[in-house]
Amino acid sequence: MRILYIITKSNWGGAQRHVFDLATRMKEKGHEVYVALGGDGILKQKLEDTGIYTFSILALERDISATKETSSFKEIFSIIKNKRPDVLHLHSPKAGGLGALAGRILRVKKIIYTVHGWAFNEDRPVHQKCFIALFSWFTMILAHTTILLSEREYKQALTFPLVKNKLALVSLGIKPPIFISLDGSRQALAKKIGIPLHDFNKKTIIGTIAELHPNKGLPYLIKSIATVVKQYPNTLCLIIGDGQGKATLHMIIKENKLEQHVFLLGYIDQASDYLKAFNIFVLPSTKEGLPYVILEAGCASLPIVSTIVGGIPEIIEDMKSGILIQSKNSRELAHALSFMIEHPEERKKYGNRLKEKIVTNFSIEKMIENVERIYQN
Repeated sequence: MRILYIITKSNWGGAQRHVFDLATRMKEKGHEVYVALGGDGILKQKLEDTGIYTFSILALERDISATKETSSFKEIFSIIKNKRPDVLHLHSPKAGGLGALAGRILRVKKIIYTVHGWAFNEDRPVHQKCFIALFSWFTMILAHTTILLSEREYKQALTFPLVKNKLALVSLGIKPPIFISLDGSRQALAKKIGIPLHDFNKKTIIGTIAELHPNKGLPYLIKSIATVVKQYPNTLCLIIGDGQGKATLHMIIKENKLEQHVFLLGYIDQASDYLKAFNIFVLPSTKEGLPYVILEAGCASLPIVSTIVGGIPEIIEDMKSGILIQSKNSRELAHALSFMIEHPEERKKYGNRLKEKIVTNFSIEKMIENVERIYQN
């Protein structure tokens, strides 16, 4: 089959990782694969390193602009018309809507749309949520199949009219990372933040890997650390990732006098390889689909504190394989992190149980098999 993937942004986040995994695995299976994406970010570089041809759509961005949407649609239309794919697989709302419309006009046989977290679940004004929900429904109507990554979002999709027979639930799957050793990962991160390894090893390391975007809830994490360090001063919080919220997070760190406790490490290639350096992993998101990083942290046997959003409760069972809290609640987050610090034996049990579940239920082979079956039906 000739498969064309389209995604709005070319940075490196969960949706981009998903496209990368699908594109490279389908290429390995002998399919002809192309990827169109907004900009020329890390995803583009990684795909081209594997020999996959990419198209940069410079006007394709997350923010809405009538002029840019018109330009993006023309480029998407041209790419689809030129490549004539058997399968058009769309990721993220804007690429989904524009791509599905262009695909229908050009009579593409199979149009697939994967939802990486419904955008109407974000903290937005009601009128914006209504518009986004309408746009999402329009995209599902145009697509032949819409793939949902979590049961929660699958159930939300079922509430829309005329799409019930077009929905498929396909959980994420990963190949467990090859982790850098505890000593090696700690040495690298200690050097990055300028702390001697001897001192670094005396600390309790709370870490996360996330795009610096409002959906990730990182301000709530930083404020919770302000509470935690009062009782546990040997605590460090490392935030790996880059994004639009960097300046805001720096300001919150400074306001709370946490310069010696919270560090923004920026983007690190293959960041999940360093997960063994953490004692506790935290993901305080306000909106998610089914996050890869939770699966990766689980594969590292890390105890996890996260929020009850998206598909996270489908991975973590509260107080059995991690701790789940309400989103946007720094006080509850601080309490959960303190519990983890105080109970190292419980931390170990949580990490082991979570790893067992992920290895059993979230394999990349199963995910690829299920997606390919949708392509062929």
